[in-house]
Amino acid sequence: MKRVAATDPVAPVMFWQTIRAGGLVAYPTDTLYGLGADAENHIAAEYLAEVKGREGPFSVMVGHLERLEEYGLVSTEIADKLAGMLPGPYTILLPPRCPEKLSSPIMGLKGKVGFRVPRHPFIQAAFRKARGLVITTSVNRAGQPPLQDPEAIQDQFKEQIDLLVDGGVLPPSRGSTVVDPTTIPWQVIRQGDGKL
Repeated sequence: MKRVAATDPVAPVMFWQTIRAGGLVAYPTDTLYGLGADAENHIAAEYLAEVKGREGPFSVMVGHLERLEEYGLVSTEIADKLAGMLPGPYTILLPPRCPEKLSSPIMGLKGKVGFRVPRHPFIQAAFRKARGLVITTSVNRAGQPPLQDPEAIQDQFKEQIDLLVDGGVLPPSRGSTVVDPTTIPWQVIRQGDGKL
């Protein structure tokens, strides 16, 4: 496992190099540490599911709202409301525009995908550096609490994770709030840090 500080200018480059090589990356977000892989690389996505210990569904991380609109089917009205929420601690459930491009661990049972646009300096810097879709989930084995300390992440996942972007110990978090904006009213699937 390689390790780099989230504030190191080379960190976004290392992030994309690892993702595009089919590797797994752990990184800080605005809620929990995330574990990610290339969402369009089926082998990498399946390996992430194996390391996590569950089949999914998992979310997809993008850098900003415009990219979410590019990959998810979203009305103008919904997009206008999301503009006041994103980036932020939300996972937005939407039908995908091109489901055939996404690996199987991403798709939910109702054919929707959870999209994340985290408000974290490292994530925003990484997505300014390059475009891409990253499958994302919290860093923990299924059934275990999420890890918020880089030392614990390294201890438990040193054989599986290729790159750890060290953002220090993150504060306690309930994770992102999962919202389905395609219903009236919007449905909160899981209450997390984000408030509606």
